[in-house]
Amino acid sequence: MSAHDYRILAVVVWGYWAGCLGLALWRGDLRVRLVAGFALGAFLLGLAVRQIWKGPADWSNYADALVLIPMLAIVLRWPRPWLFWMCVFQLATVGTYIAYELDGSIGRLAYATAVNTWGVLCQSALLYGTFEADRWRRARTGTVV
Repeated sequence: MSAHDYRILAVVVWGYWAGCLGLALWRGDLRVRLVAGFALGAFLLGLAVRQIWKGPADWSNYADALVLIPMLAIVLRWPRPWLFWMCVFQLATVGTYIAYELDGSIGRLAYATAVNTWGVLCQSALLYGTFEADRWRRARTGTVV
């Protein structure tokens, strides 16, 4: 793949991330909205800190580690399979960050592929939770739409 192809892939992955968070905030229940809100808040906080203090790109790694804490609290409070898997994928993402920092032999492409894979799986679990919450809401209220 060329550098141009990787830029296109990055746009697709970020678009998927934004779409999943937007749908979760719009159609999700309390649990889904809390997780999506924490994820969006941690991302914006990492972005703001990076812009204000001109920090390294690692600020987004810290934001991903930071969002894991409320996710674990939410899964302990409301255990749901999709939320458990989302925490597992988020933990794998943070583990990938740590492994990359500790082992200099991991290539940048392998690192980016792993982080994007875990991120897409994490967002897919959130998307599943959004649809599950919407399905339960419709079943309770007896509505189709």
